[in-house]
Amino acid sequence: MGLVRLAAQPWPRELGWLVPGDNCTALGFQICSRALRDHGILEVPNGSNRGIRIDRMTLRSGLKPPVWWCAIEVGTVFIDCGVPVPEGYPLTDNWLPYVREGRWQATPQPGDAIVYGTRKKGPVVSWGNASHIGVVMRVPESGQKYTLTTEGNRGFPGTDSNDGLGVGFGPITRKDVLGYVSPDHLVGLLG
Repeated sequence: MGLVRLAAQPWPRELGWLVPGDNCTALGFQICSRALRDHGILEVPNGSNRGIRIDRMTLRSGLKPPVWWCAIEVGTVFIDCGVPVPEGYPLTDNWLPYVREGRWQATPQPGDAIVYGTRKKGPVVSWGNASHIGVVMRVPESGQKYTLTTEGNRGFPGTDSNDGLGVGFGPITRKDVLGYVSPDHLVGLLG
């Protein structure tokens, strides 16, 4: 057996499944591209809510590590893409006033923030109490059944912890989705 060198084939842009204007907005594409740059960030040590990049994001948000950092991750991605974020964005509940109409029945779009929690009165809105947040990366097309997200401070498949270890990609399997926050809508609110 020997080695062979085969001709390379052209490949789609960095996010081959997303095409701005076709299945996502230009801003949604930008957010998904930015979110992927954080994949592989891990807490050091595991379960500490700490790490070089995590601490930097946390301090940038105005908080002192260690804290839960899922909303800090989403806020960092939105800010880096020029999207306004809710005042107090490091706290997940502060995203709820901006959830798309239709809340849990709404259809997510790539680049949206996805907010999880319980459908009971919380500290910010009367209809929900948020517990986690991420970014929608892919929605089902042509018979596919999974919506994929990237989330900071999440457990990974195959681990015994859902306490949040890093930034990773995964299907939405949770039943506690409260709704979606559109980055395009947030930009529109400031005009």
